[in-house]
Amino acid sequence: MDATEAFLIEFDPTVITYEEILDQWADMHAPFYPSKCQYRSAIFYSNEKQCNAAKSKIEELGKGGQRKVYVDIEPISAFYRAEEYHQDFLDKQMSSSAI
Repeated sequence: MDATEAFLIEFDPTVITYEEILDQWADMHAPFYPSKCQYRSAIFYSNEKQCNAAKSKIEELGKGGQRKVYVDIEPISAFYRAEEYHQDFLDKQMSSSAI
């Protein structure tokens, strides 16, 4: 079975909007190269408004079709929490290197 590494963001839209989350994602990510399934770029949505926002963000990143953006846009489906050793991975790496 193939899997895609992902993280689930639970947010309060009165504090931060889905669009603002997409802006942050786009600032930290450069989805301009194809990847295998585990490391593919994907945006998951829970309603049509989020789907449209994701499509708009990809269009913006692609500069109106001038640049190929490799991002799958899919509805949210089953989400399985990773094993405990994957949780807070960066924090664990930082604390183990400080010892």
